[in-house]
Amino acid sequence: MTSTTRLDRAWLLSAFDLPAERPSGKVMALDDAIRAHVEPGMTLHFGYSEGRPMAASNALVRVFAGTRPGFTVISSGLVANQTALVTEEIVSRLIVSFVGENYPTPAPNPLLQAAIDSGAVEIESNSLLVLSQRLSAGAHGFPFALTRSLRDSSMARNESYRRIPDPFGSGEEIGAVSALVPDITIVHGLAADEAGNILMSPPFGEADIAAYAARKGVIATVERIVPASQLRRHPALVKIPADRVLSLSVAPMGCHPYAIYNPTDIDIPAYVEDARAFHDIRAAIRDDALFRQWTRDWILDVPDHGAYLEKLGADRLDLLRGRAWGDAWADGITQADLDRLAATKGHDAREMMVIAAARMVARKVREDGRRIVEAGVGYANLAAWLAVHRLQHEEGIDAELVAEIGLYGYMPKPGEPFIFSNRNLSSAKSMAGVEAILGLQVGGRHNNCIAIIGSGQIDPAGNINSTRTSDGRYLLGSGGANDITSAAADVIAVSQQSRHRLVAELPYITSPGATVSTLVTDLGVYEKQDGRLVLTEYFERAGEDRDATIAHIRSRCGWELEISDTLRVATAPDPDDLLRLRLFDIRNDFLEYARPDAEPTP
Repeated sequence: MTSTTRLDRAWLLSAFDLPAERPSGKVMALDDAIRAHVEPGMTLHFGYSEGRPMAASNALVRVFAGTRPGFTVISSGLVANQTALVTEEIVSRLIVSFVGENYPTPAPNPLLQAAIDSGAVEIESNSLLVLSQRLSAGAHGFPFALTRSLRDSSMARNESYRRIPDPFGSGEEIGAVSALVPDITIVHGLAADEAGNILMSPPFGEADIAAYAARKGVIATVERIVPASQLRRHPALVKIPADRVLSLSVAPMGCHPYAIYNPTDIDIPAYVEDARAFHDIRAAIRDDALFRQWTRDWILDVPDHGAYLEKLGADRLDLLRGRAWGDAWADGITQADLDRLAATKGHDAREMMVIAAARMVARKVREDGRRIVEAGVGYANLAAWLAVHRLQHEEGIDAELVAEIGLYGYMPKPGEPFIFSNRNLSSAKSMAGVEAILGLQVGGRHNNCIAIIGSGQIDPAGNINSTRTSDGRYLLGSGGANDITSAAADVIAVSQQSRHRLVAELPYITSPGATVSTLVTDLGVYEKQDGRLVLTEYFERAGEDRDATIAHIRSRCGWELEISDTLRVATAPDPDDLLRLRLFDIRNDFLEYARPDAEPTP
């Protein structure tokens, strides 16, 4: 300003305008970013939000293949193409809550199981909330975090877990878990500006807080770099500031085969999960040689992420993007599908199980006043969806559906039963992160939650195992299940019934059973009486009387079956419930009603 400057409104606006954007020097090719910032022996955290950093995982494999860099990886889940981190000997230690496949259904990953069982990879099993709490402690500079999780489970033996007395004299003991401080956190955002401020795709999982936990900082990939003015229109989504970012790499479709959600007005195409890609990965992981060939085809022999997208092809990418628009989900359900469902008669035991579980959820909402319904994975997810749909649409009861990575108040759409399906996000009333859902809605001071979860094995006290078999082989881990049974007001477990699933004693307790009040199987319903699960309802079997049906249930129960004095027979499913259930699972990912095309499409 000079002595001749005219002080007026134009000057005022100009003098206090936003500063010009300046290049930060952080923008670089993804593989170059890995080379520049990642060193052998580091602890790396893959931050999970709606945007999963799958392109960065592939880049890490490309850069370090054949070198055995001995990384420790912290991750909520190790899934899908991340299998290559283990098979290519990139990782030597895992600190995780889940290892396996999760799309569209949870299942063990044989190659990851073999690596863990052989000792080729060391594993520390955590729960989902505990991982988030430990990273939060690291971010705040605390040596530990407090938790209600892990107590009374086998994970309480972890070196990272202790019980400490309340220093203020209440007499209560509370769990404490040591802080996690990775060297680098790796995230994928929806967008960033040139400086490196990252706009995240919600829900946020634990990726946002972990950016502050990392010792060195964040390696970020994004769908697109945009002007800072566009970020300023959505400041609530800018979760990672530029000062935490080491490098910024543009990686369109950087979550593939997973999805990304765009709730903003920024011109960045969202995209849905690629069912075909997941199908191919699941086929490949059945055999080491098959997966090594898959890794060569899709990671090692692909020069960079751009070449990966070229290999997928423009038509396939456009299809995935197109299916993320508005009501495009309805295009996946044809009139022929609707006609076929309308003509389908009867039901099978798994459909009866899901519908009985949904009825139990609805009963807990009505009779006990529960208003938060936490949907676990698998059949439990379908039951929660079915129950909340009926409660809200037909009974006018505002029970809110929540999911562990940060979804609150969402309403699922038909055609995609994946618990975190992209198509359901736009219906959410709120999106936050793991700690908001599992720490507050499910397990906080005011929780009023009825949760429904799957169970690999369950004992008569309601304790659940999803981590180790009786001979020590690895299964899947906890995910959020331990957090749920450790703190929710009430829990329903769902499992197909066999003597290997309903067992007298568990080899490993993933999730303690104190809050588990009910077990629903494909044969009947068990409710807890005097601390044990007792058969209170059975499902009719064609051609069998009551005594024959009970004998069959007894033969498939691994503990001494107790039968309620008020044992009842379940009523047949409502046809409308059956129709909704089958629409949710139109591909038969869980169920087995007829559909001609078994092959998945993107």
